[in-house]
Amino acid sequence: MQKQPNILFLMTDHTNAQAISPDSQCLTPNLDQLASEGIRFGRFYSTNAICSPARASLMTSTYPSTHGMWDCTHTQRKEWVDVPADRFEYFTHLMSDAGYYNAYFGKWHVEQSNKLEDFGWHTYDRSCANARSKAIPGTELIIPKEGYRDYLLAGVSRDKDTPSHPAFDRGIDFIRSHAEGDNRDQPFFCFVSTAEPHDPYITPERFYDMYDPDKIQLSPTLHDNLKDKPDVVKRLHSVWETLKDDDWRKVCASYWAVITFIDSEIGRIINSLKDTGYYDNTIIVFASDHGDMLGGHGLITKGIGTPYEEVYNVPLVMKVPGMNPIGEDQNTVVSNVDIAPTVLDLCGIKPMEDAQGKSFKSALEGNAEPEDWQDAYGEFFGQRFVYTQRIVWHENWKYIFSPGGIDELYNLADDPHEVVNLAYDPDHKDTKIEMTKRMWRKMKEIGDDSLFNTHYATLRTAPIGPNSIV
Repeated sequence: MQKQPNILFLMTDHTNAQAISPDSQCLTPNLDQLASEGIRFGRFYSTNAICSPARASLMTSTYPSTHGMWDCTHTQRKEWVDVPADRFEYFTHLMSDAGYYNAYFGKWHVEQSNKLEDFGWHTYDRSCANARSKAIPGTELIIPKEGYRDYLLAGVSRDKDTPSHPAFDRGIDFIRSHAEGDNRDQPFFCFVSTAEPHDPYITPERFYDMYDPDKIQLSPTLHDNLKDKPDVVKRLHSVWETLKDDDWRKVCASYWAVITFIDSEIGRIINSLKDTGYYDNTIIVFASDHGDMLGGHGLITKGIGTPYEEVYNVPLVMKVPGMNPIGEDQNTVVSNVDIAPTVLDLCGIKPMEDAQGKSFKSALEGNAEPEDWQDAYGEFFGQRFVYTQRIVWHENWKYIFSPGGIDELYNLADDPHEVVNLAYDPDHKDTKIEMTKRMWRKMKEIGDDSLFNTHYATLRTAPIGPNSIV
C-alpha cells in the first residue's frame, strides 16, 4: 500500500501573481478551487526574472550566483551558462533515490544537455511544451520597428487548432497508465510545464470570447511618467509607445485568455487524479517561473530593466493531503528556492545538502513563526546586456540595487505599484542603509563573492559597503 504522497507539479511561464489573485479579472476557476482546498501564497518570489535562472533555482534550491545559469539556455555558450548534473544536486535525484518514479512533460529550459535522465527523470518529453497555433488573420497585434523583424505580440487562434495542451495530454496519459500498471502503488512525481502564457499571447477563440476588452481594467501605472525610474526603463518604454489603450486591452484579454485556457487544462488533469483514485494522496503545486509586466509602468514581457512586482511576484498554489485549507495567505514571504526543500520535507525525504532555501512546511500547516518568513532575495544579470541588479524584500520594504542605473526603494504596503521611489528621500536614508546591509548579509550567506568583494575604487557604488556587516 502506497504511503508517500504523489506529486503533481504544474508550471507556467510568464504568469504574474496578480493574474490569479482573488480580485483579478482573469478567470481561473480551477485554480481558485484548488486554493480553497489548500493555500495560495500572495507573496511568492522568483529568484530571477527570466526562465532558465528561475527554473534552475527551483531544481537546485540555489540562487543564480551559485548555480551559474544567469541567462537563458539557448542564448549563451555552454562554457558561460550551465547547471550540469555532476556539479549540482537536483532535488529529483533525491526523489528518485527515495523510490519515486519521475516524469517530466513540456518546457525544460533548466540546463543545456536536455538529457533529463541525468537529472532524476525516468521518462520525459520536451516536445510538448507549446500549444500555440497561428493567429487568425486580422486578429494579430504586431509591433514594428525599423531594422528589426515585426514582433507579434498577441492574437486569436481557431478553436479547432488548439483542442487541448499537449503537455497536459502527456501528463494525463502518464497518470492513467501509471494507475493501470503493475507499479500503481509506486509514488510518482509528474511535472507538467508549459511555454504559455509567454508572448506572443495567442489564445483559442473560445477563451478570448470570455472577455470583453472594453471592460478590462488596465494597469494603474500604464501611463506612469517614470519619474525617478532608471533610464533603461524609459528606453524600454519607447518600444511600446505606439500602443493605444485599446491595444493594451486586447493584450490583457489575450494574456488572461491564455491563462484561462491553461486553467481549463488544470481542471482536466485534476479530474484524471480523481478518476484514478490518486487525488486524495497527491501534493498539487501550481507555480510560474516569473511574471509579466502586462502594462505596468508602460512595459510588457519581462527581464531587462524590470525589477518590479509584476515579474518577481509570481503565483504559488498548493494542496497537500491531510492539510487544513488555509485559502489566501498574503503575509508569508516565500521563494522558489524554498520549493525543493518543502517538497522533500512533505515526502519525508532527506534534505538537500547545499540548499539555500528552506522548507515552509510549517506555513502549510498553519503554524509558522511570522518573523521567519518576511524576506526574499532576487538576482539579475542583465541577460545579453550584462548588468547587475540585486533585489531585497523585507516585510513591506523592497530595495533594488542597480549600480548601472539608479537604486530604488519602495514601501509595498503604501505603494504596491512602485510609483514613488524613496531611495533618494533623506527621510528614508536609514531604511535604505538597513536594506543594503541585508543585501550584503545575503550575498555573504550564499557566497556571491563577485559582488561581496567589491572594494575596488570603481565598484564602490552601494550606499554602504560590505564591511558594514562585519
